[in-house]
Amino acid sequence: MRFIFVLLSLFFSVQSCFSDQLTNILPTFEAYVQKSLSEWQAPGVSIAIVKDGQIIYEKGFGVREVDQPEPVDAYTVMPIASLSKNFLVTLIAQLVDEGVLDWDAPVKKYLPDFRLSDPDITNQFTVRDLLSHRSGLKGFSADSVWNLGYNATEIRDFLAQLPFEKGFRHDYAYQNHLFGIASDLVEKVTGQSIASLFQARLFNPLALTYSNVGPIEQPKKGLWGAIKGWFQKKPKLNVALPHHVIGTKTTATATSPQMYTFMGSTGVNTCAHDLGLWMIFQLNDGQINGKALVSKAQITQMRTSHVQATNLRPDDMQFPAVRMSQIHYGMGWFLGNYGGEGTEKVPFLSHMGGFGGVRSLMTLVPNQKLGIVIISNFGSMRVSMLPEALRNKFLDLYLNLGEKDWSKENLQKMQEIRTKNKQYKNDYRLQNPRPHHDLKVYVGQYKNPLYGSFEIQQDKQGLTLVYKDRRVSLTHWNGDEFEFKGNDLTPIYSEYDQGYIEFGVQGQKALLSAINLMFEGKSEIFERVKEGA
Repeated sequence: MRFIFVLLSLFFSVQSCFSDQLTNILPTFEAYVQKSLSEWQAPGVSIAIVKDGQIIYEKGFGVREVDQPEPVDAYTVMPIASLSKNFLVTLIAQLVDEGVLDWDAPVKKYLPDFRLSDPDITNQFTVRDLLSHRSGLKGFSADSVWNLGYNATEIRDFLAQLPFEKGFRHDYAYQNHLFGIASDLVEKVTGQSIASLFQARLFNPLALTYSNVGPIEQPKKGLWGAIKGWFQKKPKLNVALPHHVIGTKTTATATSPQMYTFMGSTGVNTCAHDLGLWMIFQLNDGQINGKALVSKAQITQMRTSHVQATNLRPDDMQFPAVRMSQIHYGMGWFLGNYGGEGTEKVPFLSHMGGFGGVRSLMTLVPNQKLGIVIISNFGSMRVSMLPEALRNKFLDLYLNLGEKDWSKENLQKMQEIRTKNKQYKNDYRLQNPRPHHDLKVYVGQYKNPLYGSFEIQQDKQGLTLVYKDRRVSLTHWNGDEFEFKGNDLTPIYSEYDQGYIEFGVQGQKALLSAINLMFEGKSEIFERVKEGA
């Protein structure tokens, strides 16, 4: 009996030690958040931390919209982009528990029209394959047309034509739209929308009061918006606007409709408080108040490695090698170990999201019953690694791994990448300066088997690229190459996504062209099919 008492005393002593440690590090962490927010020029961030089944910390920093006074708090709603995938896989796990779905059944059993470019792989492709980033397709397949505003049907058709570039069930390559097809599959077998399923099966049982799926209602701006809201007796919305960098200025933008093309992949809107409750549920292995919403067996399936991410760069900012090792993907979770050199590494689960001016990151340390989530109304994965910097700083403080300024390092790395890319282009131009041909040489219509047609027009200002309903001004770069702002082609792109179009000219006639932001498929070439007037 005394032995049991000693063990219990030791257990509670260890728990108390970690609780005290969290209390001690939070002021340092808060100061770091404030400093980092300023360094990244990010308008706002909201954070929740859970430990031992409780939300021990939740707080917002900054504002919902740049140059506006409304603060971000723990209940400020933002889109969480790909962090939605964690919700989708959890929902599918419920359906597997109920016998409605089978992880290892062919997708075609549920979606007979499902198609990829290889018929054999199509027939073998299972529900598990949709959710584990091991398809054999190139990473982020069909994202280029998603960014361009293609609808769900167009994206599926585009995806079905892309060649396989990696080993099926062998190589890791992140995908968005296979999760979109998993959303289609769920809706087909249940006869219900993803939005209603998430609400009834996940949000309501877990009291995720501020969570929803689908286009998010934006706050009405200005005096007229305030008057209209008052007459409609509506409470003021606690919703943060996404932000991009335009020029050197952080600028608010509307939530992209592309965010909701596939609801289960990127369509959840929520707040730090609700994500704190979600982390507690996940750390409790799918249980809430003693009741299992998902069986332990299916939770284990989600957290079992399906593919190792072996192609990570040594300087990767998502999974820095100095702290992280053995990065794998399960289903709806990245898996890995976190720790310093010469220290014992702790296993973690994580997933991130980023698209169209928002970022999110959730990380759990199951053996510590610890979790942290960070959501921000700034950037995309190509603009902001602020959530990763804050998560790493928190874990470093918690695990006593010493001082490291992750924000400074990530900012420096991102700037170095941009500078290096620009310098490469500048150096080439300096070494090979060439004038352009007469502008009328480029005028005409060009066509690609996957992307369709665009037109080059000329006016007094120069050349304009016309693609679908977009008109994009071109500026001469060098020779037969012109540049344009990526966010003139689609608002999904940031100031840092520079576009280039290069023409292949023979004699006094452009025969083909290539655009760096339209790069997928067997050929990037657009062939000229019609001359200009």
